[in-house]
Amino acid sequence: MKRLAAVAVPLVALIVFAAPSLAHRRATQAERRAIIAAVVRQGQLSKAQAACQIVTISTVNTHWAKLSWPAKLTKACLHVAANGIIIEHRTTGGWRFVTVGSSIACPITGMPAKVARDLSACH
Repeated sequence: MKRLAAVAVPLVALIVFAAPSLAHRRATQAERRAIIAAVVRQGQLSKAQAACQIVTISTVNTHWAKLSWPAKLTKACLHVAANGIIIEHRTTGGWRFVTVGSSIACPITGMPAKVARDLSACH
């Protein structure tokens, strides 16, 4: 029993303290609609490409979002697929483009480092 406790306690601590570093979440339907509309309006993606995106919101600061391609693409998405991510930032004027790329270097100008880590936005 002591051996089990010696392994379990550090494991639980690791889970509790490591989880917040990857606490991003999927966008709600309303958030997704607003972000997708902004990205299409900005000319970053076509409507067909935008429909394929996974939209992730940072829980460190919910004013930051990442759009990315799913690991498994549908037939429709295969026809329009690219690679990379798009970073958006919500301001009083709505969602604004920050950067795009398939290999973004840290730091990202104007983006808090904690948010970048939360969204796995750069390397």
